[in-house]
Amino acid sequence: MSLLDDLDTSGLPGYIVVEGVIGVGKTTLVKRLSEFLNARTVLEVFEENPFLADFYSDRGRYAFQTEMFFLLSRYRQQEGFAQEDLFSRHAVSDYLFSKCRIFAGLTLSEPEFALFDKIYGILEQSVPKPDLVIYLHAPVTDLMDRIASRGRTFEQAMDRDYISGLLGIYTDVFAHYNDTPLLTVDTSTVDFSRDDAAVVALIKEVGRARAGRRSFP
Repeated sequence: MSLLDDLDTSGLPGYIVVEGVIGVGKTTLVKRLSEFLNARTVLEVFEENPFLADFYSDRGRYAFQTEMFFLLSRYRQQEGFAQEDLFSRHAVSDYLFSKCRIFAGLTLSEPEFALFDKIYGILEQSVPKPDLVIYLHAPVTDLMDRIASRGRTFEQAMDRDYISGLLGIYTDVFAHYNDTPLLTVDTSTVDFSRDDAAVVALIKEVGRARAGRRSFP
């Protein structure tokens, strides 16, 4: 019998966002959920940011340009997504729009962040809100190993302190997150890229996460 035979997807949230720190497995999970649910995907196109490689080698100098490019790029993508029929089928994204503010808070100076936050506040009002957020987390050592293993050139200058700081901010943000139902997933104990049963089990948990906070596995 197929793993999908007893999987009821009719009551699942229409728009699901997968979030977490760099290297935690967001895009992998989004693609697997899309495969099982026949869902549309909204994937961040980070390679288009012309400042990204310079940012990882000199964050102080290139932070503002990098964060502004990401803010406007994500807004354009979300604006186009909002104009589509969100209810035609499931949709899964590998980023929450508010990640713009999370990263900016870590990388920008106080005057830069004040300007950034004004622009963010204007744009954020017209961005579609997900029905469920899946927050992925893992220890810093796992994150660094995954970043190294995938071999993206512009990530090779990324240091452990930066990832550790980012993880601390994400941990704090999602400890207090209540904008939508939240499903928290420890990716150090499960491999969604290879384990079909784990994906099915997660989808079933998604169906139960209609309000409040839940965790998996």
